[in-house]
Amino acid sequence: MDTPEQPALSPLESDLRVLIVEDSKIEAKFTVNLLKKSGYSVVSDRVETEEQMVAALDEHKWDVIISDYQMPDFDGMRALKVFQRYDLDIPFILVSGKIGEETAVDLMKMGAHDYIMKGNTARLVPAIKSQLQDAANRRENLRLEKRVKESEAQYRGFFENAHIGIFRCSDHGALLDANKRLAESFGYENTQEFMKTVEVLRPEILEGDGRNARSAHLLEFAELDKQVEATFHRKDGSILEAKINVWSIQEDPDKPVYLEGVVEDITEQKQLERKLREMEELHESLIDLTSNL
Repeated sequence: MDTPEQPALSPLESDLRVLIVEDSKIEAKFTVNLLKKSGYSVVSDRVETEEQMVAALDEHKWDVIISDYQMPDFDGMRALKVFQRYDLDIPFILVSGKIGEETAVDLMKMGAHDYIMKGNTARLVPAIKSQLQDAANRRENLRLEKRVKESEAQYRGFFENAHIGIFRCSDHGALLDANKRLAESFGYENTQEFMKTVEVLRPEILEGDGRNARSAHLLEFAELDKQVEATFHRKDGSILEAKINVWSIQEDPDKPVYLEGVVEDITEQKQLERKLREMEELHESLIDLTSNL
């Protein structure tokens, strides 16, 4: 019965650097030939003592280690301990004809990735492929985790040092996070005191006639999808006038929506605008008064 053809390996997948811990040259050669028949371009070295294994790990980079369990001057248990000293994220696979089930389980618990009975060498190549893929997945996950942490650190740096108030809250307005600029706009010295005191952001907006104010929900602003002018009460009771942008975020369908937004303090700008209007109205009144003399 013909065995099904294995899919061709890509150039990167086909390059395999194998360290073989084995006292038998014939067994090592058999392993290399088995890998070559499976499409790998193999670079290998055979060691049979602890000193040789240490030298090989010090001097070269390997993709996989295949170790016999029983050898005259060395064994798989000691080889595994040497491997662990190097903290390498590569497969360590044991091959033996005399390893017991309990011993094999103990070795797996110690850090061996797989074990193959010498009478079942057909499992060797699939095991190597599987363990190499697992190692590649772990490295990719670590790379992605590192990028996420870097992005989070960059975002946090922007968040903390921005010259505009930034917040994150629940869809009901309960504060989850805020930066120092926002705390200062509300009259607080630090973020901790601000969030402890102001548990919920409660903006007020003017009604249509521009005279009466009503309490609003931040979720309303997110649904409007535009900048809104609103007021808040500062720590000392004075009014904070602000421009607010709010948007909703749902990172996971199973998690609730939360809101993020920015608050720009325009109190001083509004005061200047009112003074300017007062001056203009006064000027117009003077013109009307003098024109009637």
